[in-house]
Amino acid sequence: MSEPIGDPRRENVLHIASLLVQARPQRLAEVAAWLGRRPGVELGAEDPAGKLVVVVESEAEAAILGLIDALQQRPGVLGAALIYHQVLDAASADQPQETLPCQ
Repeated sequence: MSEPIGDPRRENVLHIASLLVQARPQRLAEVAAWLGRRPGVELGAEDPAGKLVVVVESEAEAAILGLIDALQQRPGVLGAALIYHQVLDAASADQPQETLPCQ
């Protein structure tokens, strides 16, 4: 049986998350620059209309949630939403992962 995410007994895990950020177009560069200075954050795509796709890697789920909260407080940000989240074993995170069929 797997342990629930956030269980303090889980060690050596890597959280991978994808966020969609909607910002005012005139503040997009500022928001993107702020994100670019955050550790473990990578900008995946940018739309001049004000959308950013952000990929986050962290050892702690709380860091991802904190980033979302901080984003939602940034001037010019209209919203930030978690789109994808996966927990990997940190020791094998760089290895190809088994994919399971959708049911």
